[in-house]
Amino acid sequence: MDTSDTFVLIAHRGESAHAPENTLAAFDAALSAGFPHFETDCQLSADGVVVILHDEQLGRTTTGASGAVAAATAAQLRGLDAGSWFDPRFSDARIPLLHELLDRYRGRAHVHLELKSRQPDLPARVAEVLSAAGGWLPADLALLGGPTGMTSGSSAAEQLHFQQLPVTPTTTHPPQPTHPPHPPHQPHPSRTPHPPHPHFAVPGLTVTSFHLEQLTRSLQVLPGVVHGWLVHELSEERIQEAQAAGIQQLCPRANVLTEEAVRQAVAAGLSVRAWGVRDMQLLRRVASSGCHGATVNWPREAREALGASAPREALGAAAPREALGAAQGEEEGAAAAEKVEEAAAVPQAGAAAAVSLGDVDAAGDPKRARSEPGSM
Repeated sequence: MDTSDTFVLIAHRGESAHAPENTLAAFDAALSAGFPHFETDCQLSADGVVVILHDEQLGRTTTGASGAVAAATAAQLRGLDAGSWFDPRFSDARIPLLHELLDRYRGRAHVHLELKSRQPDLPARVAEVLSAAGGWLPADLALLGGPTGMTSGSSAAEQLHFQQLPVTPTTTHPPQPTHPPHPPHQPHPSRTPHPPHPHFAVPGLTVTSFHLEQLTRSLQVLPGVVHGWLVHELSEERIQEAQAAGIQQLCPRANVLTEEAVRQAVAAGLSVRAWGVRDMQLLRRVASSGCHGATVNWPREAREALGASAPREALGAAAPREALGAAQGEEEGAAAAEKVEEAAAVPQAGAAAAVSLGDVDAAGDPKRARSEPGSM
């Protein structure tokens, strides 16, 4: 089964092989290289603000702090350097807030938004921010040419209000790319492009999580949005669980995919999106399995590999070196998430260890914190 013409490459935490992950610089780099799909992670600060950050502990991608993200206020988190760990040129990069991301990319991206933490209030807070931002829910997307229509209860006045919504400019410094702008991607001359699965329309939104209880909460407040369950296996049991929960997409680990498993999921009405692609050989196998898309840290290199008219040994051997550590971290982090799924919910901000912002010198410049491995 060859679906490489319709296979969607999703920039994992932005174009994270070329810019610091989960920053506006990484998302901008993905769009400028022709990848309107990007994946990102969200959780709540101590004061209930939805922030864009993967790790639940500070330090790996932030300088000058340690402790739980849930124990720090949004203002404290915004004061951290989120780019120097990757390259000093990104020292102005900050942890984005969800509303900034939505304002910046409204109408021109499909955001795959992972509910990273198990904070019970996270799904409702995300729904509130999405509603306030405008342009991301199914009724709004219909006005932008998306795949779903306005609900029958939407009045002409409500539609006009959305059309007049301004695009709020971001106050973040313009990102400094690590590479020159790329021209729009041209499909391989031997291929005729076909539209991807409707769940991958641009603009668009998909909400994902490893935590089934978070998806259940989110489905209650965002019933018209596609939800994807991040899993370690694509089995008949998982397919049935997804159907019972009302989930529309399964997101299995790449190395467990088979054509038969994908076929069963698709026959059940689900779309399938993979994670944990560590090299080009696995990427090709995933793309040919019937899977609809995958997250990768190196989408430009992946596009080259899939667009080549014949396999090349060098591309089959490895992915860009910068991406391998993060891809390995995805598997380690997802395994940890699965264990957490079986354990009691983690303490919330009130019980979290106090965040340490003491590693900031008198001039206000944060010092580099000890790095920790990443995850999905």
